Amino acid sequence: MKQVVCKIDELGPGEMKPAQLGPIRVVVIRAMDGTLHGLAAKCLHQGGPLERGRLYDHTVASSDVGEYVMDSDREILKCPWHGYEYDIRTGQTVFDETRCLQTFTVREEGDEITVELGVPGAAGQAGSARASA
Repeated sequence: MKQVVCKIDELGPGEMKPAQLGPIRVVVIRAMDGTLHGLAAKCLHQGGPLERGRLYDHTVASSDVGEYVMDSDREILKCPWHGYEYDIRTGQTVFDETRCLQTFTVREEGDEITVELGVPGAAGQAGSARASA
């Protein structure tokens, strides 16, 4: 099953678009590096609408007390209801990597972005396809 989400130029880096894949709500995200990711849009905690969440860079504690540094390898989607945080590349929660959202294959096809059921990572990273120039 495949669904067109939008035109390529309608989803810039750091932006999200909601989609419906059969009965499943999906959020499609273009990371700051241009990769595309698809996640189930229902928070694992209490079903919050992740398509209304916020994207941000992940920070980690440094060796200095009270100091945090950016983790450039992770972009995070934060649930708008209670703050659950998910790695957009894997769907894993930040606090417990054994808890994971369903991920979907997202691709650029012609001038459109599509999302589909299937094995994520067929084009590289889990749930993503590298954006073409």
